[in-house]
Amino acid sequence: MPDPDAVLPQLATYAAVVITSVEWLFEPYWSGDRLIARLHGGRVTLTDEAGEPAGPEFAEAAELLAAAIDADAAVIDGVWSAQPFVGDGSNARRLAETLAEEGRTEEVPDPAELETRRAFVAFDLVELDGRSLADVPYQERRRLLASVVAENVRVRISPAVKQPLAPWLHAWRGNGFTHYVAKHVNSRYRPGERVEDWLIVSAAPERGPSMVGRMFGQRPRKLRRIED
Repeated sequence: MPDPDAVLPQLATYAAVVITSVEWLFEPYWSGDRLIARLHGGRVTLTDEAGEPAGPEFAEAAELLAAAIDADAAVIDGVWSAQPFVGDGSNARRLAETLAEEGRTEEVPDPAELETRRAFVAFDLVELDGRSLADVPYQERRRLLASVVAENVRVRISPAVKQPLAPWLHAWRGNGFTHYVAKHVNSRYRPGERVEDWLIVSAAPERGPSMVGRMFGQRPRKLRRIED
């Protein structure tokens, strides 16, 4: 039975799009179990995408979060994931920064060097100390999230990067990420809704039609463009 106090996660929309606007932030699309974590009275309870209480297999995640959240009460949206981490201090982040500086955007990390430890990856703060943040712009929610989550090896904050995106996409693909999420900096949080200002986008390199496709008049896939 769904928890009557549960917050349902906001859902992104799949899109074929190219975004060059500086009004968007980009995150890797984490695979794993989407969970909403509620801290109250020093204890964390977890609910899933349907608002159902998470099972005992997530007890470790709840304990880790209870120790990492520096607030009296908070509701955090995130994923319990085993994908390699790509945030501050990770091999993938250092390599992405090096590739960007040197202009070597065709290279990707060696998967053997990536971190694979299972962790809770937080990417949004929905409530803080009893106050709903639903109408607070996403960029500000991210700033508040960073102020209340003490990151460690097992509790992380998903990186959110700006343009230029190309070096990050190469690094993320090398980590095994197949998609990324684009979020408008002013997007609000609408629990349980699928919204258009959060977009799930393929991380695969764009390719034109094959030689056979061109012979038979196949056209490149049409992409929507979001520009400033």
